[in-house]
Amino acid sequence: MRTILLSMLTGTCLLLTTACSTAPIPTMGPTPAPARTATASRVPPRATRTIAVTPTPEPVPQVLRINLPARPDMLDPQKAFSPGAIAVLQLAYEGLTRLDENGHVEPGAADKWEFSGDGKSLTFHLRAGLVRADGTPLVAKDFEYAFKHAVDPRVASPNESFLDDVHGATAAYSLDPKAKAEEIQRALDGVGVKAVDDSTLIVSFDQPTGYWPTIASMCIGWPPDKNKVEAEPDTWWTKAENHNGNGPFRIAEITDQAIKLIPNPNYWGGRPRLDRIEFYWATDHAAALASFRKGDLDIVRIGSDELAQVRADPVLSKELVITPIPQVAYLGFNMKQAPFTDKNVRKAFSLALDRESLIHDVLKGGGKPFLSWIPPGNPGYDESAVVPGYDPAAAVQTLIDGGYGTPDKKKVDCNKLGVLKLSFSNTARDQSFFQSLAGDLMRVFACPVLLDPIDPGTYTIMIQDPRTAPQLFFITWQEEYAHPQDWLFLQTCTGVFAKRIGYCDKEFDNALNAANEELDFEAAMLKYKAAQKILVTDLAQAFMWQSESAFLVKPYVVGLGQGAGMVWPGQSGPVLTYGINTQGLGSGHPAQ
Repeated sequence: MRTILLSMLTGTCLLLTTACSTAPIPTMGPTPAPARTATASRVPPRATRTIAVTPTPEPVPQVLRINLPARPDMLDPQKAFSPGAIAVLQLAYEGLTRLDENGHVEPGAADKWEFSGDGKSLTFHLRAGLVRADGTPLVAKDFEYAFKHAVDPRVASPNESFLDDVHGATAAYSLDPKAKAEEIQRALDGVGVKAVDDSTLIVSFDQPTGYWPTIASMCIGWPPDKNKVEAEPDTWWTKAENHNGNGPFRIAEITDQAIKLIPNPNYWGGRPRLDRIEFYWATDHAAALASFRKGDLDIVRIGSDELAQVRADPVLSKELVITPIPQVAYLGFNMKQAPFTDKNVRKAFSLALDRESLIHDVLKGGGKPFLSWIPPGNPGYDESAVVPGYDPAAAVQTLIDGGYGTPDKKKVDCNKLGVLKLSFSNTARDQSFFQSLAGDLMRVFACPVLLDPIDPGTYTIMIQDPRTAPQLFFITWQEEYAHPQDWLFLQTCTGVFAKRIGYCDKEFDNALNAANEELDFEAAMLKYKAAQKILVTDLAQAFMWQSESAFLVKPYVVGLGQGAGMVWPGQSGPVLTYGINTQGLGSGHPAQ
């Protein structure tokens, strides 16, 4: 990531080396000639002595090499969607706000902001003297361009819905991309994002939107260079020189094998310790692990299949880092289909899940049992908002007490419970997991559970369509932005849960609306927790686990935070402080 600044540092050290190597070499003075005698025939030659000088070693660059799960497919901030692409871009760009490793909003390009009294507008004040990587000024108009570019229907951003709360945004991106240019421009002019001067940006909403400072941290608002974008609208992002961003690093190289970044000398927050960050994408886990062993990579993610091998290795086990990720797995109930219209049945199935055994014995790790919705480490997490854990006896008794028992009330009447069909994505690994899951449920209730394997491509479509949503299914939710609103908006009576599986609770909707409109952060968190408790009590799904990522990290990588890392540990931490202890490097580390 750093050629220019690295050259500058190296040049400084070379000057010191030259000063040492050009100092005069000490010699002994001339040996006095002996007194002439009759026998002396000649004066002996003068003796000299040379003292060896050890050259000052070249400085070792601090280079961090990270393996991505896949090659980034889109490096346009307004269109980036994959975790790998966002991990690269968040080093080269920065939003009006940013998030710390705990998901809390902190100043980014804007050093302060405030809501209007009615909460329907939010004013951001940019830092004084902001510039891009090339030294050109960065002004509020650049952020206005970024947000409006994202809702331009001709751009077709996959992230456009993140701006739904902004006045006029939905109307703009809903236009036909083939509409007349002037019609599209009128719609974009009506979007509630306005730069009133170089340092002030006002965002307008149709209703109070207290969580919007978090949205302002997302890639959809990161400011690309308008001149670069408009010169090559479809391909500008493929060239490193076009990434004239405002983050702590800048993209210096994009090839088929790697993306390399070097420090941005004009970043307002100062210069990072790292001289370069390099991203690779060895998709084969064994190949990535081999590269790590050789010292060609510093951070690699490992799958659950390799986890046992790594833990048994005396060297690799000491380099293993487990980080939580904001993803929760759950068993979904279609509340439009019997018997899951009944809360008692949903509660019983939740009690029947042996989460610990499934994770340890079948998944071989990769998560922690979890009995709630918003996971630990996220704003809005509430340790008191949990459902009871594994209790097979209570599961059976709940069904019996709910009217699903035999006449003697000693066991479950399977006829009353009806046909149970568990649908899943038909991959080799999923087959093993769902066979175990179905077996556990059958052992608890002594009732058959039919397995319904579905082609993976079809499964994704099927669970999203209300007409084909399965009776009982497995799914995960991965956070899109670190705010409880992102976890709870799904379950409103107009959200996807209502449309697909029939969940609707007006009390929950009212509690969530109150939280969304609260402008004070701490007060809002209390209101989001109140909304979550309603959801958890309703048992719209059976929570199973919070996902984890397993990484191998070289011991000479220093300063990484302990926050969640979707792509690499420390991804959301204080990157300016990360470094490489060059005293402990192996042979594979770059020499320049």
